[in-house]
Amino acid sequence: MRISCSSLFLWDYHTNEIIEILSRAGIDSIEFWPETPEFWMHRHEPDAIKQLKRTISALTDHCTVHVPILDLNASSYNEQVCKATIVETLWAIDLSSILEASVLTIHPGHRTVHRAPTPMDWDKFYHYLSVCIKHANQVGVTLALENMTRNINSMCYDTAGMSEVLLKFPDLMVTLDIAHALYSGKDIAMEFIDELGDRIIHVHSGDIHNMTPHYPLYLYNNPDIITILEKLTGIGYNNDLTIEIDDKLLGGYQSRQDKTSVLINEKEHLKKLLYNSSKISKY
Repeated sequence: MRISCSSLFLWDYHTNEIIEILSRAGIDSIEFWPETPEFWMHRHEPDAIKQLKRTISALTDHCTVHVPILDLNASSYNEQVCKATIVETLWAIDLSSILEASVLTIHPGHRTVHRAPTPMDWDKFYHYLSVCIKHANQVGVTLALENMTRNINSMCYDTAGMSEVLLKFPDLMVTLDIAHALYSGKDIAMEFIDELGDRIIHVHSGDIHNMTPHYPLYLYNNPDIITILEKLTGIGYNNDLTIEIDDKLLGGYQSRQDKTSVLINEKEHLKKLLYNSSKISKY
């Protein structure tokens, strides 16, 4: 597996600084979030995307992209929000094509209110997928649907919900978020791999602690992680393993050096886990 990192962890930095920090940490791939403020606010300026591609290419010839999700919801009661979600996803598909990204991770919709999704909510999400998958196929971009944390208004937090969507959309792949799956327990995480392993094309790496996802793995040495990595190795998964850490969980101000150190620790911990899981999976 190739160790990557979500630019979300380095949210406050300019894109060129993000690439520099990842390089210093020895991480040579990135999942780019277009909503990184410095890029997002200038994304429509002439040459903004060309400059982004040049910047990322200084680190790697391979990247993935995460669809814009802030303030957006493919299943919103508000039709204008639904339309905006489609517009921004279509734009992200075009961005992914220009960057030659291997995967664009997208999110399922969710019910606007804190209640279980209705058939209408699902229909809106299916419309979103129909429009976006059609465009993605036209420009050669692979879409991968991310599993969410279990919540009353969530969609696609378990294999049943995800499987139903994948059955309707055979071109859609999966981004497995380990921390989101662990929110429901190790058995759910393993079930995703057992039942949907042939559709998993991207993996977000992160731990859960006190029912809060996206802690670094090295902090708590959760034994469930090695079991999950063994299972992924066993099914032959060999794409990006993307570090996704919520920096707000680390407490206090973190300097550039602090964040670099966190990434170095996480990368080394992951390398050790991957080495052990590859050894165990042979037997």
